[in-house]
Amino acid sequence: MPTARLNFSEETIHAASDALDIILPNKKTRDAAKLFVEWLKNKGGSASKNAVSNFADELQNGSMMVRNVPFSYSRRNFYLTLLRTLVSLGFIQRNVPIWDSARKQTVYVYSRNIFDIPQKPPSVGFWRLSYYVCRKWNDIFLEKAQENISAKLGLHLEPDSQNFSHHLGQNKVLVP
Repeated sequence: MPTARLNFSEETIHAASDALDIILPNKKTRDAAKLFVEWLKNKGGSASKNAVSNFADELQNGSMMVRNVPFSYSRRNFYLTLLRTLVSLGFIQRNVPIWDSARKQTVYVYSRNIFDIPQKPPSVGFWRLSYYVCRKWNDIFLEKAQENISAKLGLHLEPDSQNFSHHLGQNKVLVP
């Protein structure tokens, strides 16, 4: 089976709908990443390790739908391929200390990283390409490309993030 290769050129970066299309060449991994990003957005951009673990379990169980088809993605691939890639490239931060006022203690979470980039891209080279990738990533979380991922996958998440994990077990997360 041929492996997908990353094509890091200015043309492909501009043609991509979001950063995940650029950094994850495998279609199934990209679909799982888009589900994860939508889930993380629903959680306010950060989630505890237990919540991420529960999300990985739900992915593996196949209780989510992509393009009106049940979608499953192994827990092992989620951690070793998807999450490791996002963390190593700096898109997701791991072990971010957050004060939990309910428990009155510091908890360590996964959190999305918003890049502090200038308004104008660098003139040439790797930094210019990186600028565009980072800008597309920021757009995902800064609501500029709010419906980009959802429309492409044909999914919609329930707006109530408080009950999100409760809905996961009932297949109510995604509505075609």
